[in-house]
Amino acid sequence: MEDHTQMSWKEDTIIAQLHNSVDNVTMAVGQAQTRPTEQTIQNAQEMIERAERSATNALQSRGETEPISTLLEQLNQNKEKLNELH
Repeated sequence: MEDHTQMSWKEDTIIAQLHNSVDNVTMAVGQAQTRPTEQTIQNAQEMIERAERSATNALQSRGETEPISTLLEQLNQNKEKLNELH
């Protein structure tokens, strides 16, 4: 019983990390759109790389389930917005 609780807690943490990463990407891309400097664009790209690592962990842990697929969609939309800047 304890193992199951620990496992679901670990999975919740993985999803929380992905959620935070995607939120950071959204904020960073927003800043890059407002002030498209080399620094803001680079910052957004770094946030995207971090979020992609979190996404990989989440997919390995849970598979493509909700809310992971919604967060991945949000991440991809942000990547497209950033690509439009350069």
